[in-house]
Parts: sequence; C-alpha cells; structure tokens
Amino acid sequence: MTASFDLVIIGGGPAALSAALYAGRAGIAAQIYESQAVGGTLNQIPRLENYPGFRGSGASLTEIMKSQAVQAGASLAYGECTALRYTAEPVAPGAPDTPEDISTPVPTAPFELIIDGEPVLARTVIIATGSVPRRLDFELNIPVSYCALCDGALAAGKRTVVVGGANSAAQEALYLANLTSNSTQVTLISHSALKADAELQKRLRAQPNVEIVENTEPTATMLNQYDYCFVNIGRTPATQFLQELDLQISQKNQPPHQLLNSVGYLLATGLQTVVPGLFAAGDVRAGAVRQIVTACADGAQAALLATDFLRQIIN
Repeated sequence: MTASFDLVIIGGGPAALSAALYAGRAGIAAQIYESQAVGGTLNQIPRLENYPGFRGSGASLTEIMKSQAVQAGASLAYGECTALRYTAEPVAPGAPDTPEDISTPVPTAPFELIIDGEPVLARTVIIATGSVPRRLDFELNIPVSYCALCDGALAAGKRTVVVGGANSAAQEALYLANLTSNSTQVTLISHSALKADAELQKRLRAQPNVEIVENTEPTATMLNQYDYCFVNIGRTPATQFLQELDLQISQKNQPPHQLLNSVGYLLATGLQTVVPGLFAAGDVRAGAVRQIVTACADGAQAALLATDFLRQIIN
C-alpha cells in the first residue's frame, strides 16, 4: 500500500527541522525525507558565531534541532526525492496570493513524490532542499573538495588553496590554517575584493599562514600549482526533482505563475508557491537571505501555513 501523509518535508537542514518542529507543535506529524546527512551544510561549519543564543559546531546544533523535531512527532527517513507530481489543477485561480485562495476541488492527497523509486502521497509538501556547491568550470590535476571540515585532514601539511571570497570561503581558510603549522601556507584566492564579514576578514588577515589574493580570476594553471584545492564559490538550488512539475505549470500558465526562476530557485510569495499546498523554505527559495537563522524562520512560517492549509481541506 502506498504511504500517505498529511505533510511531507523534503530536506533535512535547519529549515526542514524547524518546519517539522512547528508542525508537530501545531498537531501535525511531519514526514521528513533527507537524501544525505541530516543537517546538510550546517554540519560543515566548525564553529557558529552568528546564530543567536548558540555557540558551538554546526553538527551540535543539528543534533539539537533533530531531537526537537522528533520529540514533536516528526518521522525522519533517508531517501532521495527524484520527482514531485501534482494531480489536481497545477495552479489555483489567483495563486500564489494566499493559501486560502482555492476555488477548485483538491484531491485528498494531490501530491505524489517519488522517493527512492517508490511513490509517496501527501496532502501538503514543504520544499527545504537547500542548495549544492557550485562547481569550478574547469578540471584540475590536484584533489578538489567542497568541504574543509570533511576533507581538511587530507590537506594538512600540504600547499592548499581556497577559492572564494565570502563568509564560507573565509571560514574554510581559517579552519585549514589551524590544521597545520605556521610554516605551511594556505592561500585564499577571490575573483573580487573579499566579501566576508568584517570580523572574519580581521581574523583571516591576522592569521600568519594565510595569504589572501584578491581581484584575481583563478585558472586551472594557477590552481594546479598547489597540492589541494577547496572550492567555495557559491551554491545552486537543489531543485532538479521539480523540473517535471515546473514544465507542467509553465505549459498551462504565463508569468508570474511560475514555480522556478531562471536559475532554479523556487518562487514563493509568502513561502506559498503557485501550487496550492506546496511551500518553500530556506536557501532553496528565491530571494532568501541565506543564513541559518532565516532558514529556521522560513521553516516555522511554512509549517504554520501548511497546517492552516490542511485544516481548510480536511474540514
């Protein structure tokens, strides 16, 4: 028998765990599907310094959030969502103004998700899949990693280069510099002036074994001079599994009734997408401020919208 749920959350990062917590407290037991590690990129942060009320590793915060979500009634399963289908009309009249704007009958469970090749039905869905690292446009002859916390030990004592100039790249460079002696250089190369927070830049520039190269476009020849490369040049939304639904909507509607923008981020006015009962939260959402605290806020709000939506279609 096909599994069916009131609320399915796709993703297992801060937005997803926050959504599960708030849904549970509102009386809805959420089903979470995560394809990799619960916590996502949060686990790759060695020390959080800008999450209110918490200091520690991202992995520690993940465990706290996970525990709270489960205690609130959420179920967590590992599985990859490869497709999401909507069996009712793709767009309700007037969407995405408000979740209340539903003038056509909605099936009991209008969403069909394909999880590890198996169908799962849902009345409402929150997309909180976040994003994945943006790759270099060229191949290198040296090892390349997109996570210093994961692979930093492999580069210890080697000539290491970090590509990027924002907060995440600065944090990676600091982490790598602390793994080795002051005689081993870590080079940070940014195509523009550094965009990292002032405090991070201050610490980075004070680190004796970090060299900063700004306003320089990295090339394969340049990077191959090092022994190990860590890349942090931004991220792209994890929305490949929505391509079929996006095509379904685009064939029936004209802008602004779209599911995804030109680069793949979910369009969601007030976290409600153009599909009734489908919500977006966190880094996967177009226009989002990509911080842990805002992802958590998105998750909480999306859960409350989903529970309100459920009460309308059930009652």
